[in-house]
Amino acid sequence: MTTKVSIGFSAHINEEKAAREAAFNAKTNLGESHVDLAIIFSTIHYNPQKFLPAINTILNAHRTLGCSTAGIILSSSVQTKGIGVLAMTSEDIHCGIGSINTRGFPDTHNAGTSLAQNCISDYGEHNRHGFIFFSDNRISNSSSFLKGLQEIFGKVFPIIGASSSDDFHFTKNFQLFENQQLQHSTVGLLLGGTVSLGIGSAHGWRPLGKPRTVNKSSKNLIQLIDGQKAASLYEDYFTFEKQDWESSTFHNLSLLYPLGIHIPESNDFLLRNIVDVLPNGSLLCQGDVPLDATVHIMISNKGLCIDAAEKAALEARKKLREKEPKLILILESLIRLKILGRSAFQEISKIKDVFGENVPIMGMYSCSETYPFRLNDIMLKSHVQNESIVIIAIS
Repeated sequence: MTTKVSIGFSAHINEEKAAREAAFNAKTNLGESHVDLAIIFSTIHYNPQKFLPAINTILNAHRTLGCSTAGIILSSSVQTKGIGVLAMTSEDIHCGIGSINTRGFPDTHNAGTSLAQNCISDYGEHNRHGFIFFSDNRISNSSSFLKGLQEIFGKVFPIIGASSSDDFHFTKNFQLFENQQLQHSTVGLLLGGTVSLGIGSAHGWRPLGKPRTVNKSSKNLIQLIDGQKAASLYEDYFTFEKQDWESSTFHNLSLLYPLGIHIPESNDFLLRNIVDVLPNGSLLCQGDVPLDATVHIMISNKGLCIDAAEKAALEARKKLREKEPKLILILESLIRLKILGRSAFQEISKIKDVFGENVPIMGMYSCSETYPFRLNDIMLKSHVQNESIVIIAIS
């Protein structure tokens, strides 16, 4: 009973040649005639309608999914242009995949339940160990979508996800499912069988200034903080005026200084990116913010980001319980890439120090992440997070 994993990459300027090179390298190094699962990450420099048929022809994988990204993480480099292909064959690991168009659902909660049911239908009756999904970054409420998944899989079932991204424009992204390029969609992968998942996560952001209290909120909309319009929190720190809320300068600044929700039980923070500022000064976030939550503006730097990557790797390693990983899958915020710049590979070096030089590594940079978050000493429950790194060690 074996599991084999191989990764191919190409940054050739021609998308069809890049696809063929990446797929051929993955298939050749796999050393097997069949591919059970293929995961594809591509930067937006390439047209899926041209590169996807080339990959499918070479791999002829039983199941295929993936998405766009601002950069591809490999064991030897971090690439901001290219196509990465992960090929896996296994007698031990069972897989089920599915997809849904979130625009077809008026409620993102129902979209989550539908995706979970689609993946279970493809998966069958095997025991389940974890669920990984890639979503459109324009989904209206990520927390509601997650609750839909949890309604089917259970509140403490490991759900890990990332939203597809582009090169910081937040306008172009796509999802990949079998032979299709999708938009405004989410694709999912259910894993089980004889498999162990070691999941580690961290963000590396620290609170800035005094704590504030959310006085009025509804799901992912914050209306009042400390009795004032929510946007006043950013205006006070950065001397922004109302006319600046829609500027790209404010958008970029709010990404570098996300909102942190303090979790007293774990003494940690859930981070929230600001998606929009409404005319009345309310803040629209990528995930829910509860009423009466204590919040801070958060800050980070290169050193804190690199330390967080090591922390996440050590956590994932510990959860494998001495088993050796066959694959390291990394889902990481593209804001961390922006902060790290040319230092981005230092994170990967830290991760390799934990898992060893020879473990296959592939990952992508996302607009938001979902992973099990420790709320207290005994309970892990998946939550939407921003600005973080998630490491999934698969054995």
